[in-house]
Amino acid sequence: MISLRVVPQFPSIASPGFYFTQSSIPIKNPTFAVLNLSPSLKTVEYSHTHLGPSFKNPSFLRFKRLYCKRICSRVKCQGFKDPAEETKVVLDKEGGDGGGGGGGGGDDGADDGQVEKKSGLLPEWLDFTSDDAKTVFAAIVVSLAFRSFVAEPRYIPSLSMYPTFDVGDRIVAEKVSYYFRKPCPNDIVIFKSPPVLQEVGYTDDDVFIKRIVAKEGDVVEVHGGKLLVNGTVRNEDYVLEAPNYDMTPVQVPKNSVFVMGDNRNNSYDSHVWGSLPAKNIIGRSVFRYWPPTRVGGTVSPDGCAIDKQESDLASQQNPTR
Repeated sequence: MISLRVVPQFPSIASPGFYFTQSSIPIKNPTFAVLNLSPSLKTVEYSHTHLGPSFKNPSFLRFKRLYCKRICSRVKCQGFKDPAEETKVVLDKEGGDGGGGGGGGGDDGADDGQVEKKSGLLPEWLDFTSDDAKTVFAAIVVSLAFRSFVAEPRYIPSLSMYPTFDVGDRIVAEKVSYYFRKPCPNDIVIFKSPPVLQEVGYTDDDVFIKRIVAKEGDVVEVHGGKLLVNGTVRNEDYVLEAPNYDMTPVQVPKNSVFVMGDNRNNSYDSHVWGSLPAKNIIGRSVFRYWPPTRVGGTVSPDGCAIDKQESDLASQQNPTR
């Protein structure tokens, strides 16, 4: 008869209250296995197929903590692992760490790229894309086209047009109206220097601003502090003071105008250098936008109507027979 005996071998837990259990079980085979719960034994095998331990050598099954935080980050930790599987998990983890390192290297590369981008020669706000370049180019083209064909701002540099304009005033000169009509008396125009002024050192870049007082075919003269156009005294309430010079009668040539400054005694204008070719006119002043206290239109209320009034007056003075 073979007996199976289970006896705890731990002296530290021996006490009078501890009971021993013995049992006798008949076994056909004379071979036997002793289960000895001793901490000094080393080897153990665990079978996943059966839920019970299978021993080749007497050993103690030690419940060793699996390092789930480090080894099983991608595998669900459920207690015992087969040694082959545990080795595979460790290898996978090391490969993952390598991949992570590679990923980290990729991140470092991205960071390096960002650092290199930030440390470029141009600031971030100058980092244009193709769409930005197209937008800027279109804006420049529209701006240049508007300035060339529609209107442009101008700055008043002198007192030749005082009190209508003071030094530092800023105006807008439009260019559209002269595509459809000829310049009229009382129009305030900006113009490039005429040929007679370029002969004495001025260039096309030099721009002047004056008031048209007569058009082509008109006869202009100054006598006794009065401006006469076609023999009619011009009513000019916009001038600073009466002119203190006389000018002999001059007929305005074809495709030309006669211009004078509102500050008659301090203006370098047609009474000095002659008539202005109409082709040199850049545009007509229509609006003053600076200073804020003087914002407003600069177009005379009479406009070209003054021509008709003077023509009617001349007809009355010289009736046809």
